[in-house]
Amino acid sequence: MGFFPPDYKPASGESSGSKSEPNPKYWEFSSKHLGDGETISFRPCGIFDTGHVVTGYQYFTMEGRIRRFPKYPKDFAEDIGLTWEAKNAKPEALEKLEAEGKAKDRPKFFMSFINYFPDRKDFVCVTVTQKKVREQIEAILDMEDYFFMESGVANFTVTVKRKGTGTETTWTVTPTLKKPTAAFEEKWNAAKDGIWLTALYEGADPFAGKPAEAKVEGLPPTKRDELGADKELATAGVGEDW
Repeated sequence: MGFFPPDYKPASGESSGSKSEPNPKYWEFSSKHLGDGETISFRPCGIFDTGHVVTGYQYFTMEGRIRRFPKYPKDFAEDIGLTWEAKNAKPEALEKLEAEGKAKDRPKFFMSFINYFPDRKDFVCVTVTQKKVREQIEAILDMEDYFFMESGVANFTVTVKRKGTGTETTWTVTPTLKKPTAAFEEKWNAAKDGIWLTALYEGADPFAGKPAEAKVEGLPPTKRDELGADKELATAGVGEDW
């Protein structure tokens, strides 16, 4: 009977620069989560009104912690981290960037929403910051045949494909009409109250459950129509039972 579990990895075997594995409860449109030429499919579950979709602004601090806000933050200059260019600049180049006021990053708009990942057999928080990806999601929700059912589950799945690397990376989001089974809707009904994405604004765990006095924060996701006015996106209503 040993002290350590069978899959324990000794500290002596870890390199000082090793990175931890991504948390399976979260997924982002980034190279960390999807490689060049790879695809992944999932089903959106939940809407803004139920606390399963949030939007706002985020940034990483100088210590590498992520902070999220429902609206554009104020007084972030001292707290926010460096740009990619500044992080990789030599001392002389960094001084120049600082003198020009270009060393610090800026808050970025983000959208996080809950999805079911059949490969993980679990509900996952997906976050997107890229404008072109959000435009694809908006276009899907703007189509009449693609909507969220009364259960809060989308009547479609999406497949995401990543192509290219670095600044040449492109993302393609393709929807497929696929009505969820009654069993899956029951699965979501049993899980939904244990997920509260508004907790992201507090740096808390969104999978720790919905607080008793909880209320949604921020504004519902919107897109611009042909006349340039904001309009609210529609938010109401593989090979596996999902």
